[in-house]
Amino acid sequence: MKKKIAKFISVITVVPIVAFFVITILYINFNKQFRNIWWYIYSIFFLTILPLSAYPLQYILPKYKNAGRKGERKLAFILAVIGYFVGIIFSFVLKAPVIVQKMFAAYVTSGGILALINKFIKFKASGHACGISGPITLLYHFLGSPVLWLYLILPIVFWARISLNRHSFKELITGTFVGIFSTIIALCFF
Repeated sequence: MKKKIAKFISVITVVPIVAFFVITILYINFNKQFRNIWWYIYSIFFLTILPLSAYPLQYILPKYKNAGRKGERKLAFILAVIGYFVGIIFSFVLKAPVIVQKMFAAYVTSGGILALINKFIKFKASGHACGISGPITLLYHFLGSPVLWLYLILPIVFWARISLNRHSFKELITGTFVGIFSTIIALCFF
């Protein structure tokens, strides 16, 4: 039962699902800054739908079909990076509202720094922890202290990821700090 609960927590806290909730919360609270529903849908497509499409595509694409969890993670990461970069590029080209540009800047920066740490330092910083702490930091930027309680989600995610032997405590802490600081860095440039 413990593993099932941990798996459920891990599934509902994958980065694209968290992104969906963050985008929706921001849209509900700042719909005028989004200008219209198009930018909400645009953000959902590039930060949620495109990255989540990795999971069904894994069963279709020959290169990933028999690659197991490692292939699933790789494809999810590739599609997330594509979504983040295409999303941010077109948010500038199409003159998206600042709130949309800030969201994409935060995701690109967090994903980029996480990738650098994982690829070049060869340290598996947690994408789950980064994908929760960064978006909460983004929400804090827009909504202030009433959302600080959301950081209490992190210990639950830590428990789930450690229970499933996906990460060590050190990897989770590193991912958390990457999410927080990279989001702050991205927001400082706006």
